[in-house]
Amino acid sequence: MKNRFLFLALTICALSSIAYGDIQSPPGHHFTWSRKLSRGVGNILFGWFEYPSVWRKTNASDGSIAAASDMIVEGTKRTLVRAGYGLYEIATFPVPSWKRTYRPPYHHKENVDSWWGYTEFAPEVGFRSEIPYSSSQGW
Repeated sequence: MKNRFLFLALTICALSSIAYGDIQSPPGHHFTWSRKLSRGVGNILFGWFEYPSVWRKTNASDGSIAAASDMIVEGTKRTLVRAGYGLYEIATFPVPSWKRTYRPPYHHKENVDSWWGYTEFAPEVGFRSEIPYSSSQGW
């Protein structure tokens, strides 16, 4: 009986040390097969959000006439590219296909300019503040 209790205690200690070691994950730990699948589904379902995003960016820099034509051309191109990447990622989500990882196959960085590259997920539509306001001012 004492041997069984000792064996059970040692097994619990060994498993708890393995669980602790699992917490210490590598930097790319959030790129998994499920994130790859959700990225693919998101690019197919919400890739058309590129149209208002292109409109907003071009309208701010070049005006509304340029925005109307650029929305059709650049928005369609970016939507189709997102749909293509979405299909690719849905088809290959179970295997780490790009450089043997689950990272996106397109140019992706955390702070990428979404005009020249593609963000991991489609752009958000709506009013959102990019400025971190706070009640404490530095002046």
